[in-house]
Amino acid sequence: MRRAEIRRILRTQRSATVEELCSLLKASPATIRRDLAALEENAEIERSHGGAVVPLLRSAEQNFAQRESRDAAEKQAIAAAILPLIEAGSTLFLNDGSTVMAIAKAIVEAGIEVFVATPAVNVAAKLAESDAVTACLLGGFVRQSSLATSGPFAEAMAAQINADLAIISPDALHPERGITFINAEDAALARRMAAQSRDVTVAATSAKLLSVARVGSIPLTAVSRLVLGCHIQDVPQAIAECGAEILAVRSLPE
Repeated sequence: MRRAEIRRILRTQRSATVEELCSLLKASPATIRRDLAALEENAEIERSHGGAVVPLLRSAEQNFAQRESRDAAEKQAIAAAILPLIEAGSTLFLNDGSTVMAIAKAIVEAGIEVFVATPAVNVAAKLAESDAVTACLLGGFVRQSSLATSGPFAEAMAAQINADLAIISPDALHPERGITFINAEDAALARRMAAQSRDVTVAATSAKLLSVARVGSIPLTAVSRLVLGCHIQDVPQAIAECGAEILAVRSLPE
């Protein structure tokens, strides 16, 4: 977890000193230097005098790193709450996004044996780091803005998979409009994933609640569970009464 956080910090701000990392991560200089040495050995960072930098990222990677840094604690709490819902040997759908990446990292760190189908190139690459995970990348046209595939090829592949659980992170969540997306192809693929799954879990940070994006996807009546990045008392009443199980992760022990 600490090395993953170092990677996130460096991708967000490009460089950091050992002293900065010690302060942010509450670790000793010796521990941080060992972490940096291990990351450099894996060619993930480059050491600099007194710290480290990351190689220049492509714009899509830089944008994703910035999205990962927003509401990072919520996303990690959401991932921790979802992990017990995943049974060993099960088949999952994951869509794309920074919340989904947090879930993928939790799966890898837990070493759960699972089959995961996803349109996200970066999520599939992260899942492939675990020998216990079979990562299936849904084929299609790769959008640079999201680092994910989309379109009829991705939907056709998803239609051939029978999943136990679809974990979907939307662009917005509204009690009447359901889960919605900015991109029509993302909405269509999420709809297909839900249709192919016995159970549908929606993961959303608090910033997405009571908002509506451009394209409708799945009504809340088709969702089994909402995992929300807020305190239980902060869940809007209309969402709490939608009929889905509510897991408000900020009510979990810190």
